[in-house]
Amino acid sequence: MHTKRNKTQNEKFILWPKNIGYILIIWSVVQTLLYQYFNLKWIALPWTPIAAIGILSLLLFSLKNKQIQRHRIQTEVLWKTIVRSSSTWNNFLQNNFNLNAETYEELKNRHLAWLVVLRYQLNKERDELALNESAKIQDELSRLISQSEMDYIAQHKNSAKQLVALQSKRIKELFDQGIIENQQYLTLLGHLADYYDLQLRCEKNNSYNANSILAKVSLLLVHLFILLLPFGLINEFQKLKPDYVLLTIPLCILISLFFIFTELHAQKANRLFEFKPKQL
Repeated sequence: MHTKRNKTQNEKFILWPKNIGYILIIWSVVQTLLYQYFNLKWIALPWTPIAAIGILSLLLFSLKNKQIQRHRIQTEVLWKTIVRSSSTWNNFLQNNFNLNAETYEELKNRHLAWLVVLRYQLNKERDELALNESAKIQDELSRLISQSEMDYIAQHKNSAKQLVALQSKRIKELFDQGIIENQQYLTLLGHLADYYDLQLRCEKNNSYNANSILAKVSLLLVHLFILLLPFGLINEFQKLKPDYVLLTIPLCILISLFFIFTELHAQKANRLFEFKPKQL
């Protein structure tokens, strides 16, 4: 399973909180000092166009976050459907087949492994700790599937999809061996098709916010507003009193941090899908 974490669209533009405070302080301080002590009065900009950008960015920002929340709820419903229907899969295997204990455990555990991998894939893009938790995922999988299957799915980007394919291949082998009948074989394939459809829908909802035009435009406007903010505040404070220009620094940092941390919180809002193998 690929564990290298690719940065999302938002992460490419927004630095992590570990560094962002220093960047904002430096940006605000430099612009303010250039105006106040180096007599670069021309850097001050009218507040009206900057405020207009700020209002527009805030409206798009709010609309985008509402859409993220809606898609998060939809994905959670799909995930709960998958987990709930997994009990149906388990009962179907137990009550409708003449399977020995080893074969039953194999099919059940491979399905559990699919749930574990799918949960990981849905969480890893939004969880900065996902890479560090990969060892835990590997430990979970080692109790459910063989090492050869772990090595096989590790070679593919979409490991959950490969587990569905392995499950389908194993069911075909049981059918060819005469262990399951034709109707049972078709029913099991129907279950797998339903699970894979749910997986695709989860993945689509999960990646919506980073790929939508609204998200990209909103992000660009937010950063444009943050960049222009010191120039507009300088102009407004100097109208009140020249010494008040220094208040640009703390106010600019507070406003910028509000947008940035709200954005980061929205990106983390889609996590985490919890599942424990013992639930089946």
